[in-house]
Amino acid sequence: MRYVLFLIAISLAGAFGWHLYGASLESVASEPKEKKADIAAVDVLRVVRQPIAERIELVGSLEPVTEVAIRSRLSGYLGRVPFDVGDRVEQGQIVVELDDAATRELVTSAAAAEQVAAAQLKAQIAREGQALREVSRLRELAESGVSTTQQIEEAESVLLVSKAETELERARQSQAKADLERARLALNELQISTPISGYVAERNADIGDLSRAEEVLLRIVDLSSIRTVVNVVERDYGKIKLGETATVSVDGIPNRQFTGRIVQQAPVLDPTTRTGRVMIDIKNEDALLKPGMHGRVVITVSRLAKALAIPASAVHGPAGGQYLYTIDEAGKTAVKQPVSVGFRDGDLIQVLTGLNENSLVVTLGGRLIKDGAAVDFVELPGEPLVSEFAVDRHAISASTGE
Repeated sequence: MRYVLFLIAISLAGAFGWHLYGASLESVASEPKEKKADIAAVDVLRVVRQPIAERIELVGSLEPVTEVAIRSRLSGYLGRVPFDVGDRVEQGQIVVELDDAATRELVTSAAAAEQVAAAQLKAQIAREGQALREVSRLRELAESGVSTTQQIEEAESVLLVSKAETELERARQSQAKADLERARLALNELQISTPISGYVAERNADIGDLSRAEEVLLRIVDLSSIRTVVNVVERDYGKIKLGETATVSVDGIPNRQFTGRIVQQAPVLDPTTRTGRVMIDIKNEDALLKPGMHGRVVITVSRLAKALAIPASAVHGPAGGQYLYTIDEAGKTAVKQPVSVGFRDGDLIQVLTGLNENSLVVTLGGRLIKDGAAVDFVELPGEPLVSEFAVDRHAISASTGE
């Protein structure tokens, strides 16, 4: 009995399931099939002629145009270093002094010796004058027959010796002056002045240190003018000319641009990198730019007052096979248009061929459509065009053979 009831329950469950399956099939068959078209939102721009410039963007480190390393030609202990890193110094100021006690003593001694030599020369000049007067007196007496020839000859001999001794004293005084000047020069070398105005960028000296000859004690930089050296690739190297201006900006000084001038251009290119060195000087009167900063350089090499320029995002494809999409306003379809382009200016790119003024160009979303796609667009007066393209991809595939 239980077995019979079990078979009846299975049969009822199967019949009920079959009924539900049939009902679902009828429901699916009765509902109409609707194919939804893909819709892509894109930006559209009407092409106009506008100014555009060809710019070369480069990077380089900033460095000072003028700097000097302060060294001593003599060895000695440092007696005074009045300036520290960051201090302003003026041309001719004493920036380092070595211990000069012994040298000053030499200067004093040499000055005294020079004074003695000068006094001895003065005395000898007086003796020479006296000898000269004696010769003159004896010659006058000889005319009266009072003096003899022998007396005159002896007086002339004394005069000759006196003149020789005067020359000797002159030489001694010259030697004393040279010794004094040498001592003063030695003293001056112990007092080192800066040949330029600027700022102390490096200090390697402290009072009491033993300075050895030719060691760098201080490094001074002139920040009134800053230089950057950039490497320009071969294809752009010939476009750059001496004297042209460049715009320089640094990350450390946002929202500020500095004007530089091309002052030097290497006559040869590096055979490894195929780049050439270009030197740019930048006025830095407020000393905001610092050596070591990372500079971004923009050089404008050409300008066009009226060019067909569009956003670079509108152009697709590799060089030699570039294209964009325009809008056929009459047929309301997207048209794939091959183009050739020129130089790029930021987000704009110059179109040389394949595009007419006043054409509608797809600037954003061009990768979502294909040639011949039906479009529905609205041009907003005074604003960039924003359109919606209703794209039936199955129809596009059939028309293009894809």
